[in-house]
Amino acid sequence: MKGMVIKMSSLMGCILNRRSIRSYTSQKVEPEDIKKILTAASWAPSGNNLQPWKFSVVMNDENLIKELSSLTIFQNCLESSPCLIAVFLDTKTIDNQIQGIYLKHVLAIGAAIQNMLLVAQEIGLGTCWIGEILKNEDKVKKLLGASDDLELMAVITVGYSAIDSITSDRRDLADSIISWL
Repeated sequence: MKGMVIKMSSLMGCILNRRSIRSYTSQKVEPEDIKKILTAASWAPSGNNLQPWKFSVVMNDENLIKELSSLTIFQNCLESSPCLIAVFLDTKTIDNQIQGIYLKHVLAIGAAIQNMLLVAQEIGLGTCWIGEILKNEDKVKKLLGASDDLELMAVITVGYSAIDSITSDRRDLADSIISWL
């Protein structure tokens, strides 16, 4: 699917049109929009409905955004974003003594993040899922006042895109299917 842009407001349209935005305008994001994004995250599937996610929202502290930005090679992306959402796995809610269970909860966090990205797309906001910042988890947690039982999974940038349109390519679907029985 080369450079496909689909004009539709459906879920499929949000999926096909969502892009990682790395440059934002200075326009502030409304707290109600962030609540919609976090509500979508909270409705993601999770094993035993444990809902193992916690969030830290930074949108009114430019100095803190600047400090967090310095902890990643994607500094400009974070610094231009009017809102950052740190996503954590709450290890108090999970039993990671059982083999494979930890991964199940990490996958739930991924589903929560995907819900966040798609709802942001639907309401006209751009996002970028930053995982590279995990190398500085301890520093991020200290800046955000996060407890030791929270494990940083990602930082999501949220704002209004400074770029009008971004296209992307995907390999042919047939290249991803290993069997169809």
